[in-house]
Amino acid sequence: MRLQTDPSCFSITAFLADQVTLVARQEKLPPGAALLRLQELSRTPDGRAALMHLIEAAAEQEANPDEAAKIGAICHELAAWGYGEGRRGCGAYSGDTHRAAA
Repeated sequence: MRLQTDPSCFSITAFLADQVTLVARQEKLPPGAALLRLQELSRTPDGRAALMHLIEAAAEQEANPDEAAKIGAICHELAAWGYGEGRRGCGAYSGDTHRAAA
């Protein structure tokens, strides 16, 4: 399933859906279980760091540059929300161009 995030325009719906998709891919879970896992990871600082690591791993494995940019935008946004404890984000994403609301 292709990711929905548009690096040039932030959408909370796409952002959350893509997090579920990435957790499902990386942990080989069905979507419902991936949503529960995402919620679990988001509860604690250690879980949020684990989520960032999981998404960074997805970025490293992504061969499609468009999809890698989407994962990078997700990482950048998560880092802005305090996930990753000061990490820069990941992937081929270059900056704040996704900040406009959808």
